[in-house]
Amino acid sequence: MSEPTVNVRYMVDDVEAAIEWYGKHLGFSLLSKHVPAFADVKRGSLRLLLSGPTSSAG
Repeated sequence: MSEPTVNVRYMVDDVEAAIEWYGKHLGFSLLSKHVPAFADVKRGSLRLLLSGPTSSAG
């Protein structure tokens, strides 16, 4: 049985910078990228939804 994925949305000022930081410092892998509005990254069972100021959540 696979582990369920937990999704957490983070509002960020700069999606590109957030992608780089989470990848470089915490080992997250990029799933999708729609800069400047949105990207999602994953590490293990945690998926971070990085929402920029131009996203629908912004």
